[in-house]
Amino acid sequence: MREYGPPPLSPLQPVLSMIPQELLPWVAEKHVQYLDDRIHKIDRLTEYLAECGDVTTERTEFITFVENWTRREDLNPGEYLAEYSSRFHKVRDRVEQLCERVLHDDSLWADNRSFQSFWREFAYINEVDSLHGMFLTSGRWYVNVMLPAVKELVYCSLPDTVPASRKNDEAYGIARRVITPRFADQKNAHDAALERRFVRLFVPILQHYDRKLLFLFEVLAKIELDEGETLSSFVRKVQNQPELFAELLDQGVYPPFAWHELVASRRARRPALSYENAVAPLLSTVSDEQRTRALTALEALSVFKEYELNYNNYNYKGRFGLISKLQYWKTTELLHSTAEKELFLDAILLDRFYEALHVIEQRKTE
Repeated sequence: MREYGPPPLSPLQPVLSMIPQELLPWVAEKHVQYLDDRIHKIDRLTEYLAECGDVTTERTEFITFVENWTRREDLNPGEYLAEYSSRFHKVRDRVEQLCERVLHDDSLWADNRSFQSFWREFAYINEVDSLHGMFLTSGRWYVNVMLPAVKELVYCSLPDTVPASRKNDEAYGIARRVITPRFADQKNAHDAALERRFVRLFVPILQHYDRKLLFLFEVLAKIELDEGETLSSFVRKVQNQPELFAELLDQGVYPPFAWHELVASRRARRPALSYENAVAPLLSTVSDEQRTRALTALEALSVFKEYELNYNNYNYKGRFGLISKLQYWKTTELLHSTAEKELFLDAILLDRFYEALHVIEQRKTE
């Protein structure tokens, strides 16, 4: 199933060479502000995406896609992953096309019609991309893309006391309550003991992957910080001594975007569970007959966690963060009033692309 993994991330030096060096402190400041707002105002963002009428069709269709696969009794995780991979790659390709235009197409900023047309396309594609991100990384939504794999793990670990005719429905219900509790059906009677049992088995696996997703802490802990280091001074350090940060830059991560992780990396952290130790409790409950099925589901889950890491690095720590902030800066230069600039940045820094588009379309032109 590894052939259906996420697209590779490119080294960042070529992108950094195309951004004016004097602009990088602004880029870093706005991006760290964006990350803070995204964390602290996640409910507002979730509600916005759940109600965004311009992507209603895409949102509904994607929910149906995941839900139908999760309910299947004859689920093939490889086939599901192949279809998901196709969807993810298509959206990433379209985002990348827009990024290339920001970097190379100067005509976008010279003509008002081209400028607005580009922003309308950008707003749509990036709201769809935000949907992918929420379905990939959040349990706040109706579905999460790893639900089918988790349902399979529940199924394989259910005790023999659960009748065969009930296993699929029981596994589906537990997976929904564990991964998307906000939207799980709580009306029908369910076995709370079975749910607690699966949670105990599944938590070590999630802890293993959470630590893997937070690899930045381990890398950044090796970097020396000057006394009184600020975000701006750290930006200059990355500019002046890129060789110190080659490991991250080559992986598509811009170190100043990981400012919070850098600060937190000064504190001691418990070592992560190895994969073998993390999956051992769950696999100990799986019969020989179901072992291959459980291992297949675990492999699919691992690939989905690679997608999550890829999405985080591309959108929040690397290439898209750099290019989009360059685009936003160029856009603010074309907004004439302070009020327009503030409205635009307030909307765009919470991924409310259509609200930002409205500011652009209503802007005063001279």
